Amino acid sequence: MRVGVVSVYMDYRRKGQKARGLPQPAIGPLIGGLLPHDIDIEVINETWEDPNWSRDYDLLFISSLHSDFDRARQIAHYWRRRGAKTVFGGTMASTYPGLCQPFFDAVVVGDPEGSVRKVFDDFCRGELKPLYVSVPYDGRQVPVPRFDLLAGKHVIPLSFEATRGCPFSCEFCALTGIGTRFHTRPPEMVVRDIQEGQRMLRDLVPWPQRRAVAFLDNSIGGNPAYLSKLCDALAPLRIRWGSAITVDALALPGIVEQLARSGCRVVVVGLESFNPEAILDMRKFHNALDHTRSLIDRCRRNGILLDSGLMISPTVDDWSYIRTIPQRLQEAGLHVPAYISFEGPIPGTPYFKRLAAEPEPAFLPNAYLRDFSGYTLVVRPKRESVERFIEGYRWVVDSTYTKMAKLRKYVDDVPRLISGGGWDVALGDIVSHWRAGHVPHPDRTYLAGTDVPPPEATSVPLTQDDFESEAERSAILDPWRVTDSEGQVLPVWLDSIKVFEGKGRLSAQARDLIATPVSGGVA
Repeated sequence: MRVGVVSVYMDYRRKGQKARGLPQPAIGPLIGGLLPHDIDIEVINETWEDPNWSRDYDLLFISSLHSDFDRARQIAHYWRRRGAKTVFGGTMASTYPGLCQPFFDAVVVGDPEGSVRKVFDDFCRGELKPLYVSVPYDGRQVPVPRFDLLAGKHVIPLSFEATRGCPFSCEFCALTGIGTRFHTRPPEMVVRDIQEGQRMLRDLVPWPQRRAVAFLDNSIGGNPAYLSKLCDALAPLRIRWGSAITVDALALPGIVEQLARSGCRVVVVGLESFNPEAILDMRKFHNALDHTRSLIDRCRRNGILLDSGLMISPTVDDWSYIRTIPQRLQEAGLHVPAYISFEGPIPGTPYFKRLAAEPEPAFLPNAYLRDFSGYTLVVRPKRESVERFIEGYRWVVDSTYTKMAKLRKYVDDVPRLISGGGWDVALGDIVSHWRAGHVPHPDRTYLAGTDVPPPEATSVPLTQDDFESEAERSAILDPWRVTDSEGQVLPVWLDSIKVFEGKGRLSAQARDLIATPVSGGVA
């Protein structure tokens, strides 16, 4: 039996380029760990490589972001026509199962740990169901991921989660859309995964890769007491690791020093904006903008690189703020952010629902689902014209990712990182940030409905023989729209599902799915 796990990707830069940096999807090794080890499992992260279209699969697990769903439908259809059964999971599947169901043999709502083995067993019996709702997450039941499946396909194959979810409720976040929750795993199980993973990879990757760990947690400091225990457990392993963490957790007394002692070398925070009004509008109340410079300095003194991206808010920001961003980055010591994007309302999130409920259309007309990647403007700016706002975005990107800004960052970062013992991350800082920024596709408008389509949107090698009718062809190949010609949200996108309640319990909506079939329509 051959099982495939595909993490779908369309280049948000619209140039058809891979994204082989960090982080990479880790759902493949996790699903591999949940399945029997005597079957043939292949992981395809499209950020790294294209699928082998000549390969046959018996069962294919597929996951994607909302903005990549057009391609996910096409991939599923391609292999369904060639005899595979397809299973779709992730936040899109969880929030809009009715929309997804017609295009896959099975849709999973919730976490893979409480569903994948049931899906596999039903498949083996020939009894695959159209919908599965996972049982609540239990961090003690997570198996060791199949890290060996990422050998040669990842800079850091030892990539997995120590925690699940985030305790905060930022309005733009997909995690808030499925339901705020935060779970931890016993530190000894995290240590087990690292040590077992190092054994798996012993003959597959060199020692420096086996010593590096990427925790793909959304907020590893969501429980400060747990983070302290985790650091104590990691310290004897002599690994080098990084993760995302919130600003409030990083500001706790002594935590940066404890992170450094445990081997932490990179932290990624959600700074998002230097505009206090935008931070409040995002409901990101735990950010402390006044402490940004001191946190960056403290991290560097301890050999830790702090990185962050920025978002431009179309509902709050204007040119008077945008033109200050390069100077603010320099004053904060960040200099070159990991990215600069638009604040994007992912369908199903509170931000999306708030804008959809406004009396006048808050969205741009004819917005495609693929436009909701954060790198195409989908919201009408409130304080600038559309043209002026796009001009501001182009300007701030061009003015930020300059050679001079990168050199200033190195002068600021490298000596401090080295003096703090982080010579390895200093080298990584130089390499990664020198490549930061990109030359845009010449045809980009950055506007919903008119932006150049990603090449991946039409690269699945489907032929006319793969369709029974013109209606089926249109349903698979046509890009899905989220708004109409006036900018009103199409009704199918107003009926999302919140999966989790407090403490990770299944919501009433999720429980109802178990007994009541869901229905949906094509957008």
